[in-house]
Amino acid sequence: MNSATGKRERVFSPSRTVWRTQMAKGIYTPHRASRITCVINHLITDKVAELLLKLGVRATVENGRTVREFVKKRPFKLPGELINLRSSPADIYRFTVPRENSKDVLDAVVHAADLDIPGRGSVFSQDLMEFSNEPPYVNLDALMRVPKTNGEVNYLKKLSYVICILSTPGGGDNLARIALDLGICVPLITLGTGNDIRDQLGLIRITISAEKEIVRLIMPEDDSQSIIRLLIEQARLDRPGSGFIYQTPVSTGMIDTRLKMGRQSHAASLEQIIAAIDSLKNGTKWRRRLDADLHEKIGSRSMMPHDNCEVTIISDEDRIDKLRAACLKVGAVGAITSRVLPLVESDAEKFAKIMIRSAISVPADIIDSVVDELLETSTIRNESNDRIHVLDSPAAYVHNI
Repeated sequence: MNSATGKRERVFSPSRTVWRTQMAKGIYTPHRASRITCVINHLITDKVAELLLKLGVRATVENGRTVREFVKKRPFKLPGELINLRSSPADIYRFTVPRENSKDVLDAVVHAADLDIPGRGSVFSQDLMEFSNEPPYVNLDALMRVPKTNGEVNYLKKLSYVICILSTPGGGDNLARIALDLGICVPLITLGTGNDIRDQLGLIRITISAEKEIVRLIMPEDDSQSIIRLLIEQARLDRPGSGFIYQTPVSTGMIDTRLKMGRQSHAASLEQIIAAIDSLKNGTKWRRRLDADLHEKIGSRSMMPHDNCEVTIISDEDRIDKLRAACLKVGAVGAITSRVLPLVESDAEKFAKIMIRSAISVPADIIDSVVDELLETSTIRNESNDRIHVLDSPAAYVHNI
């Protein structure tokens, strides 16, 4: 807020710049959409899949695992507790809907999977620009018939989604342990394949695997810069080839707060107490634990450029190499690629259409060139499979090679 004028200062948005540029050209029309991500326990995934099929959204599914602390008493009545990490399989559903329908869709997902109960999963929405043959769709008649949660759902706002891509084997569990010790969230770990960065490292590249572990964390926006700097130090991302990390904004969401598993000795769990305080405080700002000024020194050697964009490409397996090559052509490096499955009713159809999701952190000064090159290379004009998402990324770090 500008105190002199009383007006709110407008924050620069690279994705909004892309929208204006492409609208002025009049060749491709970007769609204002909300991308909804649902991370759900594998045991109840069918409930979400059934809902999304009813709504007619174009969703993809990726496998991953959530990590929690498992707490148990020491044997022989010894004092203290034993704490180990325990992973649970999870499914990640991603789909886009018109922004005006995102709240109703979130309500439907929360009700279908009972996500207001800690331990079942998380769901959140991010506003972005989508380039696709057809605009995002949701069956409004089906949405009106879907049962909703009784009463107002207490969603959290002002959150950040932090993606850490790690090259070190076992680095995912180490970073998950740090996140759990800080009480940030339930870490989500997936697997992917990296490219670009290895090719710039000369002889060092032979010691760096193309296979990556991707750790995804949701945290309060107020703490995100301090936590990112701490993660850079703890994961040693300031070393060549260790990986990279970037942040994207979350519009609204319901986040799983069950960080620990094991025997409960109180009437209410710590997670239930945290959720209640979040509701009373109308957000997560009260959870702030790190001093931003103190941890500024941690990242003094770290490059944390602002005003980046996350560009996500969703395409068939046989076309993704051409699209990634288009990004490299204009200087966009640091892509991470994962295989995803389209959500369809028939298993035979599902495995016949394996798709690729590739996410790239792109500096704002080349974002227009990257999008232009991708649109020229893609089949968006003729086919419905290719989709390109452009989302603001307020901060990113990659070692300056």
